[in-house]
Amino acid sequence: MAVPAVSTRHILGDEPKSRPHPASPLSEPPLDELRATQFQASITPSKNSDASLRGKELRSTYHIYHEKESHKCISTSVDSTKERRFGPTIKECKEKRRRKREAEGKVPSPSPSAADDGSFFLHTPYLAFHDPPRVLYIGNSKHSHPAVLIHTSLFWRTWKIQLGPSIATPGVLDPRGVVCWRHNGGDRKALKADDRKLKGYKVRTWRLWGETGKRYVHGVKAARKAGVSPDPDNIEEASRDPIVPAVLEKDTMPNTIAVKEPHVPARADEVVYLKWTSPLSRDPRRYHFHYAGIDFFWKGTGTVRESRRCGAWLHFNHLKLVARLPVPRDEKLDDPSPQPEVCLGKYTSSIAAKKHGILELYDGAIWRLLSEYVPASLPQTHVQGHIRKAGGDREPDEEELLEQVHGTKKTTLYQVIVATAMCMIIGEKQKRETIRQIIELAASEGAGGAGGS
Repeated sequence: MAVPAVSTRHILGDEPKSRPHPASPLSEPPLDELRATQFQASITPSKNSDASLRGKELRSTYHIYHEKESHKCISTSVDSTKERRFGPTIKECKEKRRRKREAEGKVPSPSPSAADDGSFFLHTPYLAFHDPPRVLYIGNSKHSHPAVLIHTSLFWRTWKIQLGPSIATPGVLDPRGVVCWRHNGGDRKALKADDRKLKGYKVRTWRLWGETGKRYVHGVKAARKAGVSPDPDNIEEASRDPIVPAVLEKDTMPNTIAVKEPHVPARADEVVYLKWTSPLSRDPRRYHFHYAGIDFFWKGTGTVRESRRCGAWLHFNHLKLVARLPVPRDEKLDDPSPQPEVCLGKYTSSIAAKKHGILELYDGAIWRLLSEYVPASLPQTHVQGHIRKAGGDREPDEEELLEQVHGTKKTTLYQVIVATAMCMIIGEKQKRETIRQIIELAASEGAGGAGGS
């Protein structure tokens, strides 16, 4: 049974030998770095808010588990069966298969509690001879709220992330977990010209073993054969609107005519690119993305470690996320020192076979970053606590501040951070496996040559 993970530690700075921070009521260096910088936003958290947040839990801990072969469950709870080094026992696997057989035929509906617990689910659809994007859901299964599409590229150089409310529009994603053909943005040239357009996939007349959406594909094929219900690949049938009444002439009875509007494919609201900045260098584990005028970097770190046996082998698997704070242009010309950075999260790789690792995101630092630089991205309720009223300035109380900090999980930046973290985790794992296979192949070829001579 899953046990919620509770942590009472404060946020710790990433670099133990970094420059000293100015005195602050908060004991968390990421927030102190942000407070020590000169901000130009109109909404500025005060020192009273810092004192109210002192000693509170300002981080979120996510446990990233393998789900089947290629899916990932990003859960706020601990699954004790997958924490072991060699994974679940045979008895636990049999029990899981038994529960799965009992649940067959029952499509779970997304519940509000599943979306509110802060979990995510990364679904990797499989279509033969295609490379559809991964889908990040806000919830604990692929039946939850879809939020992000993650596209890969050759040799992990670039990850394209499409996101926005349009992704969750009913009908954009079909039960296979891919964009349906009705919302296809065009051919390869059109998709390259406009990166917000979505790439759709048809329901083929054949299906290979292992492809996702087995029941859906069989149902579409049966409907086509019987000639019932509109074909999901026929845009004209899908765009038909219901018959509506319209008055043609004065003093005449309303006549019923068919009104047909052109079908408009859905488009992503935002696009973010995660790029591998230095593949052939002394710092290969470094990825960059730009969002809301701020540069973010995922890179390797040695300040965290796996405490269990053989955890030292994972020294080069750990990651951290830093944001490079914008500096006014006049200060940038006068001060030759590098731009200040703030640590927003860390990833600690796990030795367990069924677990990728632990992702810790510093919600307090992310909230401070958004409130200072991108206040418009915060939900409206969060900004109201800082609005000036007729009787003077109103300082939000402790409960409101905690609500504001926890509300950052609903922002687009938070979804981008989780999506880019999964890109880094998956990409780095695939790189290590590729290097291991190359070494094994070279060793086997060398051994074969030596034996032949």
